Amino acid sequence: MTTSGDGFAIGEDGSRRWGTLGAAGLFLFTTEGADSPLSPLVLMQHRATWTNRGGTWALPGGAIDGGETPEQAAVRETWEETGIRGADLEVLDTMVTCRVPIDHVERRQNFSEDDLKYLEPISDVLGAGGDVRKALRERPIHHPQHQGYAIFGLGGTYWWAVPDHTVKEWTYTTVLARASRALELDPTEESADLEWRPLDRLEELNLMPEFQASLPDVKKQLGKLI
Repeated sequence: MTTSGDGFAIGEDGSRRWGTLGAAGLFLFTTEGADSPLSPLVLMQHRATWTNRGGTWALPGGAIDGGETPEQAAVRETWEETGIRGADLEVLDTMVTCRVPIDHVERRQNFSEDDLKYLEPISDVLGAGGDVRKALRERPIHHPQHQGYAIFGLGGTYWWAVPDHTVKEWTYTTVLARASRALELDPTEESADLEWRPLDRLEELNLMPEFQASLPDVKKQLGKLI
């Protein structure tokens, strides 16, 4: 059975990170059209306000799914978020740029049709068209077998957040890849903007703190590849 990476890793400090199997981002660069080969153009994503760290700039990427390598996840997520195909880039290297001890993960498990009966405690809110998310916060609903709690998520769907205490670490992998040129971009709702940005001007952006912290090491590794 393939394990899904959908869900959150809950840090020992209570922080939440998307992806129960970790996450990966694509540091995609090109020297074509850059003012200097030492400052290639880097694909940057301005994250939509509703996403984690919304409003900051970082790499396209996301959760690693079951059966995927970090490289495959980074390429897939970049295609989904920017329209750039894996065939149009060359993966050169990978590096783990963040490790976080976690207390547990909360895996996403979809509701079955039979599970809808467990929503009876908030039937008054459902019938009146009220705020379902608020109702579930005030009156949490737990599954009697796996003890997951009910979530009303994006797209108007219900799912269970099922705790798993066997996972002890969450990692983020930066995948370095090269494109022959600054490829055309097709942003989705996860991006407020996408931009090919010179490497030496990345710090002018409001960077995601975790990406900013990893940038010196990524630059050092990039210098060995260009």
